[in-house]
Amino acid sequence: MPRIPSAIVTIALKDARVALRDRFLLVATLALGTAALISLIAGTIAMRTDVATYALAKEQLLALGKELSSIAAPEFYPLKLMRGTIEQIEIMGAVIALIAGYRAAVEERGRQTLALILTRPLNNWQFLAAKIIGGAGLVGVVLVVVFSTSALVLMIGSGAGLGIEDLLRLALAWAGSVLYLTGIFVVGFALSLWLKAPASGLLYAFALWLVVVLVAPQVGDTLDPDNQVVGGVFAQLAVPKAEQDRIKAGFAGYETVRNGIEISSVTKHYERLTFAVLGIKDTYTGKTLGVIWADKRGDALFLLLFTLGLGGLVLLRPIQPNRLTKEN
Repeated sequence: MPRIPSAIVTIALKDARVALRDRFLLVATLALGTAALISLIAGTIAMRTDVATYALAKEQLLALGKELSSIAAPEFYPLKLMRGTIEQIEIMGAVIALIAGYRAAVEERGRQTLALILTRPLNNWQFLAAKIIGGAGLVGVVLVVVFSTSALVLMIGSGAGLGIEDLLRLALAWAGSVLYLTGIFVVGFALSLWLKAPASGLLYAFALWLVVVLVAPQVGDTLDPDNQVVGGVFAQLAVPKAEQDRIKAGFAGYETVRNGIEISSVTKHYERLTFAVLGIKDTYTGKTLGVIWADKRGDALFLLLFTLGLGGLVLLRPIQPNRLTKEN
């Protein structure tokens, strides 16, 4: 029995090392990190300017002998600048995860070693679990680098600094990102493993990516009138709350369809969760984690079930090595 966990760990570590040496994945990951950093640095420069302007205004007031209460103290939320990073993970990160899953599947098939591996005292599910664990580990390590670098840039560049709670929020966003990208990795791995031609599996995976990551969230956003006006339609028109509720009641059916399109996408659940935790969405800016969890635990549960459910399906489906080694 001791050989079973060691075999799983060995295969998982080997897969992670191979992926880390993959030039394409390395370049794609660097591109993701670079795009995220460019967006983050641009935001930190603007925030640092605002912080410096406020500090100068305070100094001038003190020099004139006036009270600081004469100017409103602004609140700075550096984590809101993570919006670009999350959006890059949503799209570019998902593409990288799909390709990593494809490569994890074709590695053994390309070398015609899958049947040989399964002749050893290793069950199918153990081999598959090792592959998934290796992919999750790879995703986790890459995202640790992305989030750690982002935290460092925010602490140094924003001028506002980060507190312990901010770091906790980043850790929670990292965990949600790991769940999201691991689920996408499993999709690419499963389709590339199950289909006779791995390239067909990759094509199907990209078709799903197109619908789930790009189309469904964008359709839902476009159909939401609040997203078409900065601050929201009701806020801009100063519509009273009672009137807002009456108007919404008249469009209940429309809103149900629109929201249904959005929540059919795991990407939208990931975005809703991370935007709330990081305070990117104005509704949750400054809210405590307890309040956010009460409102967004459904999105967190969806992410968890999405990844665990896909992983479970992969583990339960038997491998047919004789069929898989005969590729077209």
